[in-house]
Amino acid sequence: MKNDVLLDHQCPPVSVEQLQDYLKTKRWFEDGYIRNVATIWHFGQNEEAEVVLPFITAKDFRQRIRDALLAVAAFERRDVLDLINEIKRRYSNLIAVRVIHPDTQDGTIPINDGVLLITKAKDLLSAAAQAVYSKRKHFSGPAPKDARKYLDTLLLGQTEIGSYVVNVIGPNQTTIVYEHEESDGTSPEAVPLGQVITSNLVSGLDALAKAGSDFEQSGNIGVFDAAVLSGVSANLCDALLGFSGENRNRTFEITVTTTAGPLFEFESETRKFSFEGKHVDMLEKAAGYYKDDYVLPDRVLTGYITKLVRPKEETAGTITLDSTIGDVERKVRVALSGDDYHLAVIAHDNGQMVRVQGDVHIKPKAAELLNPQNFGSINTEDLF
Repeated sequence: MKNDVLLDHQCPPVSVEQLQDYLKTKRWFEDGYIRNVATIWHFGQNEEAEVVLPFITAKDFRQRIRDALLAVAAFERRDVLDLINEIKRRYSNLIAVRVIHPDTQDGTIPINDGVLLITKAKDLLSAAAQAVYSKRKHFSGPAPKDARKYLDTLLLGQTEIGSYVVNVIGPNQTTIVYEHEESDGTSPEAVPLGQVITSNLVSGLDALAKAGSDFEQSGNIGVFDAAVLSGVSANLCDALLGFSGENRNRTFEITVTTTAGPLFEFESETRKFSFEGKHVDMLEKAAGYYKDDYVLPDRVLTGYITKLVRPKEETAGTITLDSTIGDVERKVRVALSGDDYHLAVIAHDNGQMVRVQGDVHIKPKAAELLNPQNFGSINTEDLF
């Protein structure tokens, strides 16, 4: 009775095509027609069960599709809503975020982190969606209109005991025109937007994992540049950071299960990505780098002083140094002690190049040298 009431108060929860495909996978077979209004399906050689599937043109289509779902659920001895959820999952991508920590083992989580987890789960898909339309280090503003419509169709599944899991179900109903990279000049193929976004998420997580490994080995923050072309952004990194909790002390896993389609070779493909404590630190650095807010440790800068600032009655001051960091010319502020500032004044007056060592804090519109040391002028002969 509960199932009848629930079904009577909603539009058909699955399509005839989806239910037909489900029956085929369960070894039901089509066994006849009722004029031009329905098909008849049987299970087993002795026709142990029968289901009538209406054509969408049937006058009582909604009631007949509900009757069919109830009949299949009764035959399988299960709740009809469980049946509907299984059918839906066959036509949806599933993104499961699993938080691993002693305080989540019983399937609960502190409320603040729980709210953050769900918010960041949507942000993760939003970042992947934005990267479908353009590849950028940092996105500002809302996603494109089609992407926002798709994000509004996302569903939350049940959690699981043993850890805290958020299951995000992404339907594959909306389509966009997507052209494969290996295009042979034929017309672009219409692909479900959900598959494009999920594919972009998987490629982004793959690229981020590789960039993180390269960064761990080389210490070169620039390795994250290449990952942008695969869909990685500051938004993606920030979403992932949220899964580690407010204190950023939780390990987490992301499991992506996809449905069959043009972008996925197999009928159902599952990928798992794990993030431990060291990865949280990497995500923080990557997010900062993409926002032009990061630190380059232990750099030696050379260049000419273009500005001197010293408060009255003070011996220490700040210089602005024109220097090249990587391939980019930057103006770097350097706070110097009294003796070093005096040397800086002399070098500026004589038009001499100077050298200084420290950690360079890069910001969107400025740069600053932290913990400066070994300041001095450079003689012309030292350059050759």
